[in-house]
Amino acid sequence: MKKNKYIIILLTAVFFISCEDYLDKVEGADGLDQEAVFTDVRLATNFLDGAYGYLTTEVSNQIGNFTDRLPAMTMGGEGYPGRINQQHPENYGLYAQGDYSSLMNKGLDAQATPVFARRYKTSWRGIRITSTFLENADFIQNSNQEEIDGLKGQAYFLRAFYYHILTKRHGGLLYLKNTIEVNETITAERESYESNYADMLEDLNFAIELLPKEWEGANLGRVTKGTAMALKSRLTLFAASPLVNTSSSSESWNDAAIAASDLIEFANSNGLYTLADASAAANLEVDHDGADLFVSEPEKLQPYRSLFVGPGASKAIPSEVIHMEANLNTVLTGSRTIPIPRLALTTGFDILKGNGQPAGIGALANFVDKFETKNGLPIDEDPSYNPQEPFINRDPRFYNAILFDGVPWTHVQSGPINATGIIDLAVVNEQGNRGLDLSSSSLALWKVKNLTGYRIRKWVPNGYWYRSTASLDFYVNNIVFRMAEVYLNYAEAANEAYGPNGRAPGASLTALEAVNKIRNRVGMPNIDSRYSGSKELLRERIRNERAIELCFEGHRYDDLRRWKVAHLEENLKVEYLEMRWQGVSATYPSGFSYENVEQDNLKKTFNEKNYWWPIPNSELEAVPSFGQTPGW
Repeated sequence: MKKNKYIIILLTAVFFISCEDYLDKVEGADGLDQEAVFTDVRLATNFLDGAYGYLTTEVSNQIGNFTDRLPAMTMGGEGYPGRINQQHPENYGLYAQGDYSSLMNKGLDAQATPVFARRYKTSWRGIRITSTFLENADFIQNSNQEEIDGLKGQAYFLRAFYYHILTKRHGGLLYLKNTIEVNETITAERESYESNYADMLEDLNFAIELLPKEWEGANLGRVTKGTAMALKSRLTLFAASPLVNTSSSSESWNDAAIAASDLIEFANSNGLYTLADASAAANLEVDHDGADLFVSEPEKLQPYRSLFVGPGASKAIPSEVIHMEANLNTVLTGSRTIPIPRLALTTGFDILKGNGQPAGIGALANFVDKFETKNGLPIDEDPSYNPQEPFINRDPRFYNAILFDGVPWTHVQSGPINATGIIDLAVVNEQGNRGLDLSSSSLALWKVKNLTGYRIRKWVPNGYWYRSTASLDFYVNNIVFRMAEVYLNYAEAANEAYGPNGRAPGASLTALEAVNKIRNRVGMPNIDSRYSGSKELLRERIRNERAIELCFEGHRYDDLRRWKVAHLEENLKVEYLEMRWQGVSATYPSGFSYENVEQDNLKKTFNEKNYWWPIPNSELEAVPSFGQTPGW
């Protein structure tokens, strides 16, 4: 075995870190070289563990200590962040104008660089570690085959994970499986997405074969067979979708349906993963005077809400969750280390009052309108829905995901910010003032405010404020994969391959039954029969179901891309909810008027080339033969 070999990280010099750094440290401390590292299972495991540090999602707002300056939920039209002294947060203008090249060419270590642009670099680092490990794993001596297989399985999964992160945005790249001499001349040409996809599938199939169903003891938190099956489901669905599957091949949809079904049947056979049961939420009293309408944490929703947040800093992984991120991004307060990625993105106002970054994302009104009524109908098709009472009788998940005006919310800091303890988002409230959550003249100009008329409840435990040691007894689950996504993957793929009532080979569910399973477990009725009579009708309801069930979890932007609908008018506009006190009347039952108001200055431009992202120009300077993404 050659010593001191390097794997190409698309060749930019700044990328050459991580594994060599580790080897340098080992050699300096213990007098060991690379060969010695890969003959010792303990050192080899530590080397591979370095790749876990880059395992992030679209809702991981930090890599290192950088805050995300263009979160996926902003790009996907779920929400919008704001600051009092800026019309747009950093980078939004470039994104809205479709200038993705400028975003990718920001300095990769600059603070203003979006996390997804940094992820381009860190994914290559993860690939480098895993490929180096796989090339050397057979040199491990002081171990048994089961342990070595488990390590290899993790490496195969992680390499496929990082390639999916890269290729889902940039298309085909270069699938690196072997180390390359540092001085070797590189004349590589870019591979097709289809070629990279085949390699990712090969890696995942190896991972599924080698990984255990569960880990025990100190190994808890490592990826498992189920994790690899979940990524295969996500990957095959992406490849079957119109963005990639330009010929509308039913075979690709069938592959995606089988991948999801395999995991569903695997979970059913061993009981490892089960959907949280909040079917009692069907009885939530959320009508005009409902007892559950203005409740911060509705009791009947707790089995579902506990997937995301809850009391108690120590927690068990919920049975629905297949894999969660290690809580690496934290705020240290006293002796407590608290995970913040989703909190920092979606609160900002209560938790990060002194934050100068564009956190505090509020939900957009046009996205919130996707939540159906409690009757299981779109709001514009349910005659019982009154747009002048938009908060009542909605899908129970609305009351887990969205904070709206009038909900009690605990605040532990004294002062003028929502001193009433009630969410106040009115443009003009009952006192004739601007709502305290919407703005406050007492705030310094660089601080965060809510802009959209809605706040996000999904990732915010009631009563949490990280600067107070008295309010830290909460958990936030940084979910990477959960079973609800897998059922929705299956529903979409099976519907496209076989129609609403068809099944994939070996599957126990039809497409319609799979999506209804997700709805029923939160107390929602089955898809109404008027939407289930054809593949085309059910397609739209499945897409809407993904928007609701997976909201603010980092899926929406890539869903819009893979469906090839990101350019449509409905996905370009940005609307805020404006509410003004009018006095209680038959027209305004709550006393407020409600209106969705389009923000013309925030409307996005999206052209055909925007479906795939460019790579940094520095890559082309290093290897001109590699080639830029078409259109850029």
